[in-house]
Amino acid sequence: MQILMAFHPPPAVKKIDMEEKYRLPFLQARGLHWQAMDFLTDEATLRWVVSLVVVAVVLGVEWAVPFRIPIQSKLEHVSTNLIIFGGNSFIAQWLAGWMLLIWSSYVTSVGWGVLHSLDLAPVSHVLLSVIVLDLVGYGIHRFYHRVPFLWRFHRAHHSDLDMDATTSIRFHLGEVIMTTGMKGLSVWALGVSPAGLLISETLTLCAGLFAHANVRLPSKLEPRLRLAIVTPTMHWIHHSRRPSEHNANLSPVFSVWDRLFGTYHMGVAQHEIQFGLDEYPALEDVGFVRFYRMPFDQPCRSMEQDQLVSASTAAPANLHR
Repeated sequence: MQILMAFHPPPAVKKIDMEEKYRLPFLQARGLHWQAMDFLTDEATLRWVVSLVVVAVVLGVEWAVPFRIPIQSKLEHVSTNLIIFGGNSFIAQWLAGWMLLIWSSYVTSVGWGVLHSLDLAPVSHVLLSVIVLDLVGYGIHRFYHRVPFLWRFHRAHHSDLDMDATTSIRFHLGEVIMTTGMKGLSVWALGVSPAGLLISETLTLCAGLFAHANVRLPSKLEPRLRLAIVTPTMHWIHHSRRPSEHNANLSPVFSVWDRLFGTYHMGVAQHEIQFGLDEYPALEDVGFVRFYRMPFDQPCRSMEQDQLVSASTAAPANLHR
């Protein structure tokens, strides 16, 4: 009896408000009461829906007003790139979507990064995040063209012998993983909010689909668009087989970065552009299985040789065309 009387029940375990604990700090501070996992699930769904809708719309426009006739079956080309995208999508969604957003949420809650030190208004914080992340994307893209190890993976994207919207989602899984790591460092250093990251990723996706599209834009509209964003005419040059051309026009969304850093290159006869790489000239060289082996092939050429060829054949940047 004494033992029973001396026994005290353990204190009640405090119930944790999971909704409060996992609420994204950036959203919580602005009264948007979404749970983190709900937000991430919505984000994953949003990226899928945006991807499919924009691909469908751009492919429809390509069918209606194509700029050039593809060298292979449209169905074969699109299906190959969609299979590559589908094979990457699960891991890429976790990395580029959910993990980056969780990391961005944590960075925001702790207050890390340059943008948090500026004490910006919410809208200014998001807008500046989108602009700076696009500059980071330009830098990452330039690294992929300059560093031999990174080029081994990125050349898989450049191996496509035709260009349409699906080329924009044709990336080697190794490149997806490495790019995500670089973006994660950028989110930490800059202090990018989840909202800024989400808008940036969605904008980059849509801009990529547009820039790779095989569409004929009105001649008066295209130069005006190119003053602000990357257009297909500008990005087709980037996919040329010539090193002086495929090492130019590296901007993801806003064309200003190429103009500022000397990689803007126009004045190329569009009908003379040959897509792909000299090392992978035939359709059997760029199929699904072959695509994943490309990083492990012999180097296409030494980067020193590539830069010498670029320097000897590059034309001056034409800022007015």
